[in-house]
Amino acid sequence: MTVVPIVMPEQSPIESELIIDHTDDDSPLDVAPDKRRVKTEKQDLPVETLVSWVNRGKLNLQPDFQRNFVWDSGKASRLIESLLLEIPIPVIYLSEETNRTYSVVDGQQRLTSICSFVNGTFPSGQDFRLSGLKVLTELNRKSFSNLSLELQEEILNFTLRLIIIEQESDPDVKFEVFERLNLGAEKLNDQEVRNCVYRGNYNELLQELAQNPHMLKIMRSEHPHPRMADRQLILRFFAMWRNTHHNYKSPFKRFLNTEMECHRQLKDPELEKMRAVFESSIAMADAVFGEHACRRFNVGNAYNPNGDWESKRLNVALWDTLLYTFSYYTREQMLPIADRVREEFLDLMTYDKTFVEYISSSTDKPERLQYRAETWRQRLDSLIGLPSGQESGQFSIALKETLLERHPTCHICWKPIEQVDDAVIAHIPNYWRQQDYLPENARLDHRFCHKSRS
Repeated sequence: MTVVPIVMPEQSPIESELIIDHTDDDSPLDVAPDKRRVKTEKQDLPVETLVSWVNRGKLNLQPDFQRNFVWDSGKASRLIESLLLEIPIPVIYLSEETNRTYSVVDGQQRLTSICSFVNGTFPSGQDFRLSGLKVLTELNRKSFSNLSLELQEEILNFTLRLIIIEQESDPDVKFEVFERLNLGAEKLNDQEVRNCVYRGNYNELLQELAQNPHMLKIMRSEHPHPRMADRQLILRFFAMWRNTHHNYKSPFKRFLNTEMECHRQLKDPELEKMRAVFESSIAMADAVFGEHACRRFNVGNAYNPNGDWESKRLNVALWDTLLYTFSYYTREQMLPIADRVREEFLDLMTYDKTFVEYISSSTDKPERLQYRAETWRQRLDSLIGLPSGQESGQFSIALKETLLERHPTCHICWKPIEQVDDAVIAHIPNYWRQQDYLPENARLDHRFCHKSRS
């Protein structure tokens, strides 16, 4: 056994505009001393063998966590020139998967260039002809098939050094190694690493659910997140749903790693159950909160009494809390009272200082996660069984919109109320929980003004 060294990566995954508001988990992994090494195997293989592996599907050059081939023809050509000049090529790292197949961890661009030249075309389908060579200039514009048999043999017989990370390596340490293999200007994030370490139909389920239309709406995107932030959110949901908030133990990174490691190959009944519970919960979150799902509502202040929703940041603590607690209910229970649930959440964000603090910093501490889940579920329980509010005169968002249109001024500060979610119906405590009809002359206040007077 050998300890894998730190190497610099080739890839630099693209960024996304989405901001996910949570703290990094840098807690140390608790790994037994006898498991703190990674099992690796060194192999020196000729190019011909590796090209055969790729063509037969034994070696995957494009696992989900890798970005696409981005080298231009000039850079790829100079690598081929290096082979012919017998210049040593940096070590290539592979991960052993099931059935003795492999995925490239570091060296994707190099391997893709070499295999593309031997096969005659780039992944895009464009013919690969050498260009921009500085030493072997006579080979410019030649393809592999145009080379002499002697030069073809030199390329096919060129030996590449491989380090293969064996499948039975401890998962936590293997995860850490994959992170270190990708240190550089832009390292792989945790979920991109999991895509390489924990292969299986669980991984495929996360990829599928990232395309759920409600998920895309909440992520405010037309396409799944390019760096798998959406898949990690879905994984957080499943880990919470399976273990419950009572059994959560930090660090969250290991909590998620263990979830994928223990359930990487799901049986069909469990797979369908997980798909159904996620689709139900995400549909409820969308129905209740729409574009504001898992975003924080900020109450106004003395300088500006108008409150508002955070537009760009998706709050992971709220994702954990809202989506997880929705999994305890059916859509038939939740959708008719969507307006009341939304109002309950706004009240929680206004008056529960502890809850607001616990979604703002150190969000993955067990006591904070448990407080959020317990508090919000108790509030949801208090709403179950209430009427929908569709009857004229009973509370609904539509009624508040009518009142706001009729009197758009706060009756405490006498400044305009800019949005309906920042309006409260004055003098009627917990009006969204009441089954009585509200008076036609009910007035509205800013949430901040109402809270200050209270």
